Amino acid sequence: MRLQAVDQTEVLRPLLADPALGPLLASTRLSIGPAPGPLDLAVPEPGHLRLAAALAGRPGARVLLRYGLELAWLSGLPALDLAAARLLAMQAAGRFLRLLPRAERDAALEDPLLPSFAALADGPPAPDRLRAAWATLEPGAAPPDPAALETVARLWRCAPPLEALLLDGGDDRLDLDPETGLNRYLCAPYPEPGIVTFSSCTASRIGEAPYATAEAARQALIAAALADGTGPALRAASARVTGALLDHYGIADLAEAVLAASGTDATLLLTGLLAAEQPGRPITTILMSPSETGSGVPEAVQGRHFASCTASGTLVVKGHAVDGFPPALAMRSLAIRTADGLPRDAAVLEAEAEALIAEIAAAGGHAVLHAIDGSKTGLVAPDRAACERLARKFGPRLDIVIDACQARIEPSIVRRYLEQGFPVLITGSKFFAAPGFCGAILFPRARLAAIAGGGCLPDGLGAYADLTEEGVSRRCPGLLMRWEAALHEMRRFSGLSATDVREAIDRASSATRAALMRDERLRLIQAPRPPGPVWSGRRSVFTFAVRGAEGWLSAEKLRPLYVALSQDMRDRIGSTPEERHAASVRCLLGQPVQLGSPALGGLRIAFSAAQLAQGGECRTELGLVFAKLAALLDSRG
Repeated sequence: MRLQAVDQTEVLRPLLADPALGPLLASTRLSIGPAPGPLDLAVPEPGHLRLAAALAGRPGARVLLRYGLELAWLSGLPALDLAAARLLAMQAAGRFLRLLPRAERDAALEDPLLPSFAALADGPPAPDRLRAAWATLEPGAAPPDPAALETVARLWRCAPPLEALLLDGGDDRLDLDPETGLNRYLCAPYPEPGIVTFSSCTASRIGEAPYATAEAARQALIAAALADGTGPALRAASARVTGALLDHYGIADLAEAVLAASGTDATLLLTGLLAAEQPGRPITTILMSPSETGSGVPEAVQGRHFASCTASGTLVVKGHAVDGFPPALAMRSLAIRTADGLPRDAAVLEAEAEALIAEIAAAGGHAVLHAIDGSKTGLVAPDRAACERLARKFGPRLDIVIDACQARIEPSIVRRYLEQGFPVLITGSKFFAAPGFCGAILFPRARLAAIAGGGCLPDGLGAYADLTEEGVSRRCPGLLMRWEAALHEMRRFSGLSATDVREAIDRASSATRAALMRDERLRLIQAPRPPGPVWSGRRSVFTFAVRGAEGWLSAEKLRPLYVALSQDMRDRIGSTPEERHAASVRCLLGQPVQLGSPALGGLRIAFSAAQLAQGGECRTELGLVFAKLAALLDSRG
């Protein structure tokens, strides 16, 4: 951001500090001066936005600035008609308006121009709606010609603002609360500096650098769609993402990456692939404790809808079978923790898994062992050696699927799994801290080609993914932008040495354990990792139980504490300046999880790749988290 006419900037400075607009502000030359017309802003030339000081006093100033910044860069696309650029910028501003918390949104709509922007938030709009919006924007001007309207319609899918794209292509867990502007994970779709975040085992707030990377990818996608068409542009962007993903794990020679909206979507897609590979045969999935995977995974492994709306926006009935899945899909589960939260003995767990597989095979069925390499609380179950022994023992009667959705796993271990024929489920939205809904299946290449070539995939998967001759793929712009954010952190993390990562984890672990030991109401939950020199043998998720006046708290009773930690509580807790400061800091932890039995739950401190890349220094932030938690517990009595 280069700002001219400094003497008039103070009135605009708060507006220009908006983190949601950071990448666009950084790439735009701003000046202060006269801006004829109804907007109090103008774009004299591509990349240059002139603001009138009066803009700061308008109720819709933030939305109008979003429009101006969008128009400034769109004007630099040589093949884009100016009228089309203005309409696309209106759409971006209208979508941005819709994301604001209700009070701010209602106030903005007092601006007489903003209803016309809001009218373009849905789409793609018919030509008459585009002309009506244009008449508000450019009163008395000739309407845009049909070619400009056709260009707008062609680019509409790729042209929403990044803040909106990061919410597209998921289910209702990404929907924003209209009052707070946060989704179910308490995250906004843009950076929010100053929030203490240890939530990468659940969902993280996007960082400023990944956000800027995703914004650059969005602009490149729009430019490519303008030049080559939306379909080819999305295919090329998808190929770049999957290629980078395969390169990160060093598996480009033996696997394909199948993108999916989430880890649960990936599980459903994988179930469809395995069912197509075993036509007519009853399949039973052996699932490790569902509370340690995902709430929708039990439905997904049985070929059922796990939410009321799919990632493509199709309304479905939760729990009903997905069209085309065979009826003979069943599930069995094995507990990986005891009722008091302790990890179960690995040998006992392996023996139980072996007995279940033998029972399924004896009945003429096909078993799928859904092993976890990094559960919600950090467990590996069954362990890697056990998976290999079971695969050798049962051969073609057993498929082993590796749930590595936490992505706290060495690339060399992923490669070893794939070499043994085990598909691997991953996400970019846990360890690599991209926004929620960013999944993939890493699938052995020859095997995937054989399944896709058979043409037997369930028809109902079309509501979750594009079914193409190449197999299953998602080419949703929002999904691609979320993966771009993840890949930013993956590239940065890949540049660290193994020694640096191990030392960063050790520092983070030491600080976390020390903080937990200071309060007898907190108990660290065991989560042993497989031994070895690799960094993923070290723990980066720390689950702890919390004791209230009534005893150890369940996940349900921990939920109010989890939410209160994320809010400014200075007016409700704390009696000293220090306590009130801690109470004011918004702290986002991993959401409550059930441990062994419904009566026992835990909160989680989870370290992301970005935090480890910064050296794992976190004592100050952890001190604020636990000081605020202690004050909250004190206030409950």
